[in-house]
Amino acid sequence: MTFSVAGRCSSTGALGAIVTSSSPSVGARCPWVKSNTGVILTQNVTDPRLADIGLSTLEKGYHAQAAIRTMVGASDFSEFRQLACVDADGNSSVFTGEKALGVNGEFYAKDVASIGNLLSDLEIPKAMGQCFLELKHLSLPERLIAAIERGFTMGGELDQEHSIGLLVYHPDTSFAFVDLRVDYSDDPLNDLKRLWEIYGPQAKDYKIRAIEPELAPSYGVKGDT
Repeated sequence: MTFSVAGRCSSTGALGAIVTSSSPSVGARCPWVKSNTGVILTQNVTDPRLADIGLSTLEKGYHAQAAIRTMVGASDFSEFRQLACVDADGNSSVFTGEKALGVNGEFYAKDVASIGNLLSDLEIPKAMGQCFLELKHLSLPERLIAAIERGFTMGGELDQEHSIGLLVYHPDTSFAFVDLRVDYSDDPLNDLKRLWEIYGPQAKDYKIRAIEPELAPSYGVKGDT
């Protein structure tokens, strides 16, 4: 039903996640990020409340493994959950409950964690994680898009993917640097890539408008001189 990647850029401290599913609006339920804190993925039979617990654990100074343990311990139905975490130091951890759907898998290493269920190929999480690690020369959004595209090329989910979400935070702001979603589409990956082609070149401008508006560039629309 869902496969995803959580990642950290070791050179900038940026944190982010990308997730896709046959269900609609997956970006509203599964990826959670907080600047200088970490990334949480909650999926399979999703309980978004667990993300608050995981991020709160990280904010107290604990690492990714502790955040996963705390979320699992707090859930009355942990056997249905699939979770991943990358903390602000790049530590990572994953959990897959025994009642996770279909073919499911997980991968984690320094700066990345990837998970999936109802997969067409058990190796998809590992391949996505390794792809992410190989592309350190790219920006974090680009690495995440490339990583999940690797999952798509390997067959992705057994059913047709319909939604996708990309969420990235920078360490110097509390708001999202990138928050792009395709809530329902027959081609969510390519729709997201087109959104990124439009938004990516403007992302820094929107950040400047928030923190240094006197330096902000024109919007380039009628009436904005």
